[in-house]
Amino acid sequence: MKFDNWINSRKGKKIDYDGHYGVQCCDLANDYFTNVHGIPSSALFCFANAINYFTDFKNYSTVLQKKFKAVKNTPSYVPKKGVVAIFKGHGNGIGHISVCTGEGNTSYFYSYDQNWTGQHDACTKVKHDYSDIAGFLEPIDRSNIDVKLVMDTSGAKYGDKSLGILSFKMLLLLAYDLKLTKYKVAKDNGFGTGTKNAVNELLGKWGYQPNGIAGSNFIKRLHTEIAKKK
Repeated sequence: MKFDNWINSRKGKKIDYDGHYGVQCCDLANDYFTNVHGIPSSALFCFANAINYFTDFKNYSTVLQKKFKAVKNTPSYVPKKGVVAIFKGHGNGIGHISVCTGEGNTSYFYSYDQNWTGQHDACTKVKHDYSDIAGFLEPIDRSNIDVKLVMDTSGAKYGDKSLGILSFKMLLLLAYDLKLTKYKVAKDNGFGTGTKNAVNELLGKWGYQPNGIAGSNFIKRLHTEIAKKK
């Protein structure tokens, strides 16, 4: 299951993964491990409490240890989307565990938490600082997390020829002059390989799936990026 699909179906709900002790923080984390990363419960129930997911991580050799790596909490570290945060002092030493959203900086981060208040509360997004963090678990395979969206599904594409393509390529040439792209396109009305490469490079930089299509959204974004440089 993709990360976005998983969290959209869990937000506001109470996940009781193991069917014991009511809604706990570990239930949400285990549900994430299983449904997004395919890790079976047999690799998860070896940890007694939330804090042990970090302190005892290297003491086991299961699928979890093959798909995640333990990372220390350092002043420069900012957890990416899908990274699991482990708290050390929360819950009278039992700790807490949550799944990071990817939002934040070196002062704070956001994560999806369950039972954060100790009242068996549902999955919700919470802002945290780093003062009580024991460490993080980083997914090694991010294919189910870093899913890029498509900017345009229709528009100018490889093989097209028109006066409009020539106008669009003038924008790309200006983008090249401003070092927004490394591809210098020809001054003609054809959408060739060079134009496709420039479009895909920019799409990738902007966080979108490089599909070689320059539609209205792409052209508007390109104009905005050029304006920022002028």
